[in-house]
Amino acid sequence: MSSSSTSCSDELVNRGEAEGRTIAEMLRQALTELIPLDDARRAEFLVRLAFADQAAHNARLAGVQRETLVGIRSRVAQAIKNGTVCGEVAQGIDAADQALGIVAFAEGLALHTHIDPDGTPKPAILAALDDHLGRVFTGTCRRAQLG
Repeated sequence: MSSSSTSCSDELVNRGEAEGRTIAEMLRQALTELIPLDDARRAEFLVRLAFADQAAHNARLAGVQRETLVGIRSRVAQAIKNGTVCGEVAQGIDAADQALGIVAFAEGLALHTHIDPDGTPKPAILAALDDHLGRVFTGTCRRAQLG
């Protein structure tokens, strides 16, 4: 994710907060941007895949990819920490560990969706993502309870 995708993430968060959406819902929406569920995301995924291939053979590009991945995991970890504060995530959850698992899972879904689009229908992909997020976001946001 580049600065343009960070900007897109910020926009999703701002819109989600204005709509009263939960952190889990906003995170789900951001993560689906990584999965090639339509033509635009398929094109973006192919660029990321080609870049990863080049980064596997070029130390400078590998550094850029590493920074990008750290940035994505950091954003997800922050969402988990925010979820802990509002009550969507249980106390004591290691945000960095969970972020690694969530991002790896979403990237795995992206690869499967790209390789086997007929065998990975959108409802099944979204259900799998929801299930995975639901293992971390187990509570209800206190802000939603007040509203």
